[in-house]
Amino acid sequence: MNHDLSRRAALLGTAALLSAAALPAMAAEKELLGAGGSTIRPIMAGWLELQKKSLALNVTYQAIGSPNGTTKILAGITDFAILEIPLKDDQLAQSNLFQFPLAFAAIVFVVNIPGIANNQLQLTGQLLGSIYAGSIKKWNDPKIAAANPDLKLPDIDIRPLNHAEPGGAMLGDTIAVTSYLLAANPDWRTRFPDGINKRWAVGSMVTTGETMTESLKAISGSIGYLPLGAATAAKVAIVAKRDANGKTVVANQGSLRAAVGAIDWAKTPNMVGRLVDLPGDNVWPLVIASYGIVPRDLKNKPVGPALRAFFKFVLTEGGDVSITRGGEPAPAAVRTAVMAQLDKLAS
Repeated sequence: MNHDLSRRAALLGTAALLSAAALPAMAAEKELLGAGGSTIRPIMAGWLELQKKSLALNVTYQAIGSPNGTTKILAGITDFAILEIPLKDDQLAQSNLFQFPLAFAAIVFVVNIPGIANNQLQLTGQLLGSIYAGSIKKWNDPKIAAANPDLKLPDIDIRPLNHAEPGGAMLGDTIAVTSYLLAANPDWRTRFPDGINKRWAVGSMVTTGETMTESLKAISGSIGYLPLGAATAAKVAIVAKRDANGKTVVANQGSLRAAVGAIDWAKTPNMVGRLVDLPGDNVWPLVIASYGIVPRDLKNKPVGPALRAFFKFVLTEGGDVSITRGGEPAPAAVRTAVMAQLDKLAS
């Protein structure tokens, strides 16, 4: 019990430690501590509410960002993690961890342009890269106007916003965005040849999804990025995408599902798939996965049965929650394989 209490103190603080000290051992085995990325937060809230009716587990999840969630699960401070930046094979092996996809989210660019409504503005990866590289500075730039002949774009400055904090809660979104810009924009690859670059050429840094939304609403001419569910809830104008074939793709459940379905999961090592700029019709080009991480020695953990029960519940009963909150559950074949592995690890 001392290890459990020290873990709680590290994650939740002294107040939580004092309340946990009074709990019997059996109750502690039904308590789960988790931490990780923030993209999953609205879906996790739905999962936690739903599981109370059947599992009655006491699950605490802190959306502190994938880097911080990684530190805690590798150190054994938490029972599980949910990460948008998947662990590498050597990390999984050294810490004896099992990793699996839980849910997927579309990342969308959002704008505050006077007179422009949701999904009216269309941008290509090339144009987005030029905006974030600083070579396109005005919303009525001829290149943007040519891609949007039916829109009257104002003569105002473009004000890019980004999540640039290296250890921040929104780092997973930034990695997805920069991966897309590298894939879709040759100029971006020339300027930033070393892969993911957290330093932006132009724009202002914001630290959380909430401040991204607040800044976007406050700054005329701004452009930023959010998970689709957060953008929809905030009622900000989402940018439609023009794909390589000149077709318009709108971020919705259909285009998100098409992206997840474009991966051959049976041939994907460790179920970590590349979700950026995938080919196909009506495929949203910018998707992020949330990966569950649990210990492989579940059968030796006091909380092993609770972990298995919680994640099997999420994989079976939690799919509708993922959809209603702007995400997409893992494909059926992936869920079946993950549940079989959870059973094996816990028996």
